[in-house]
Amino acid sequence: MTAVIATVRIGILLAALCCLTPSHVRGYVSEAGQEVLMKMVYDLQKDIIDDKKKLAHLDMVTQELQEENKMLKEKLKDFRKREEKPVEGLNKTLIRYRRQIQNSPGAGGATYVRWGRTVCPSGAEKVYNGVVGSSWYDHNGGGATYLCLPHDPQWGTVTEGYQSKSYMYGVEFEMYNNDPFLKTNVDRKITSLQDHTAVCAVCRIPTRTSQVMIPAKMDCPASWTKEYGGYLMSSHHTHKKSDFVCVDNAPEVNDGGVGNQNGGLWYNVEAACGSLPCPSYGDGKELTCVVCTK
Repeated sequence: MTAVIATVRIGILLAALCCLTPSHVRGYVSEAGQEVLMKMVYDLQKDIIDDKKKLAHLDMVTQELQEENKMLKEKLKDFRKREEKPVEGLNKTLIRYRRQIQNSPGAGGATYVRWGRTVCPSGAEKVYNGVVGSSWYDHNGGGATYLCLPHDPQWGTVTEGYQSKSYMYGVEFEMYNNDPFLKTNVDRKITSLQDHTAVCAVCRIPTRTSQVMIPAKMDCPASWTKEYGGYLMSSHHTHKKSDFVCVDNAPEVNDGGVGNQNGGLWYNVEAACGSLPCPSYGDGKELTCVVCTK
């Protein structure tokens, strides 16, 4: 701005000087005045030169600052990239530690009962095994669920004799002519599971946290792991209601537990057309089942 004003001032002075002849100057401006006027022109020219140098210096400083700003942006970008890599590595480490914790003993996991077997599938740990227990098949009261009772019960304070009127019985297989189970895990002489006492095992998968029993399926959904498969069983439709359980396709039986002693009774569950859509579900067909974990 100083240079512009100085330039304007010089232009005005020069224009004024150009319009004056020597006689005019001599007539209107004394020699002393002429010297003062020329000094003013000289000073203004000097100011313009100084201002131009300052502007040139400012341009140079501006260019240097722009280059430095560009360099700082590149350094910041590089720093952010380096910062993201340790965070990504830390996340992977945390995930790995979480998996180690999940896989360590006592760190959770999915549990389920493998009905009809005393052992657990490969990859699962056996918590305990035993025999299946329930209420008497036609009692009005008692529990409606099946329990896996250990072979070696522990007792607290007991009073001999029946007082409470709530009882626990073993569970027997009840078969007609529809025994779909394999006999590979029982005595080869057994051709039917009729009146044999059912067994069970409680299993734990430390690497997975969810479990589900899917009726009418033999395979698990994608990304789920099949623990075992078999057939759906429950109480007789004229008896008291109970759970639906998935009994292993090749069950074991309790040694010495054969005989028509009743207690809880397991029957194959068959599909009945009507409100259940058919032909997807065939009338009278034994329903399968599968236990899956994830």
